[in-house]
Amino acid sequence: MHAFIDPLRVVVAGGGVAAAEAVLALRAHAGERVEIELVAPQPRFALRPGSTVALFGDVAAQSFDLAALAAHVGATLWEDHLEAVAPAAHRIRLASGVRRGYDVLVLALGARARAALPGALTFRDQRDAAQLRRAVEELRRGQLRRLAVSVPPGVAWTLPAYELALLAAAEVQRLGLATAVTLVTPEGSALDVFGDPVSAHVSALLAHKSVDLLLETAPRRVDRGGLRLDGGSSLPADRVIAVPALVGQPIAGLPAGSCGFVQTRADGLVDGVADVYAAGDMTSFPVKQGGLAAQQADAVAVAIARRAGADPPLAPSTIQLRTQLFGAPTPLFLEATLDARGHPLEGRSQHSSSAPWWPSGTLFGRHVTPWMAEQAIAAGGAPSVG
Repeated sequence: MHAFIDPLRVVVAGGGVAAAEAVLALRAHAGERVEIELVAPQPRFALRPGSTVALFGDVAAQSFDLAALAAHVGATLWEDHLEAVAPAAHRIRLASGVRRGYDVLVLALGARARAALPGALTFRDQRDAAQLRRAVEELRRGQLRRLAVSVPPGVAWTLPAYELALLAAAEVQRLGLATAVTLVTPEGSALDVFGDPVSAHVSALLAHKSVDLLLETAPRRVDRGGLRLDGGSSLPADRVIAVPALVGQPIAGLPAGSCGFVQTRADGLVDGVADVYAAGDMTSFPVKQGGLAAQQADAVAVAIARRAGADPPLAPSTIQLRTQLFGAPTPLFLEATLDARGHPLEGRSQHSSSAPWWPSGTLFGRHVTPWMAEQAIAAGGAPSVG
């Protein structure tokens, strides 16, 4: 006869991909050994990758119901914001004033996107669609002779800039416009986080689409003369679109490192804080991407499940970066294996015209991607995600 062990009370705070993956993975790995509560600031979470495509067409970015997610795994959903953590007391305080206890806390709060190039139009995601669509309409009317897409210094996830440049170039070719499109980035090679084979392929794609690529070039500000570059030179431009920089969102009661990001161990445990884990963009891992956030959340769920007495396989020691690049003339899926510093491992980078994972899409999470595909199919859509 086995002694009854009370389930671990696990609170997951966050409303994005990392939080969704954590909730699903916890139930999959730990079963009834955990009692799950989800604290999310909004009732739905949206996939940001599709927001670049939505600028140029009638395609809406996908979003998913967190209440349906909670019901799927038997979790309790609180629509609220986490404001503070009292680690010694194992309690959190929410924006509503409610205080909740926990045995284990999982933080998946994301990061805050901020404008990092003064004078440019900053595109974070669908939140900035209205002002960016005005720029797209200027492009389509032939009012822009020169369009620049810029990556400010310090931005690790540059893929949206490449999508914006490629999508704009496709409009230029489709409409027979004379607009010059330039992509300005501090990177040493195109999409260098993916390694040399992908960089070479993307460089060739940009050239085929007549996109000028300025590498190792840091944009500083936009003024009447155009885009000012590091060193004092400038690039003439009628419009400049920039991707944002990310900064952490410090939580009262928890330590935060550089730029507000949280330092964690390999299993996601926050340095120096017992029973508190973190995953996703809020951590100090330099590359911020949904699929990576899901991998981190899954590793956290494995660690918690083992604490609860389950025996799931250990999380992989390698980090797999997978995504789809929108704006290419045919589907283009990218993969790379990263080291602990976020650098691509030599010989572990590839691109293909069909997704090496299912369901296909812009991100892959072991548990959240199949769940999102099921939700999309149930709503009458295709199983692709993103």
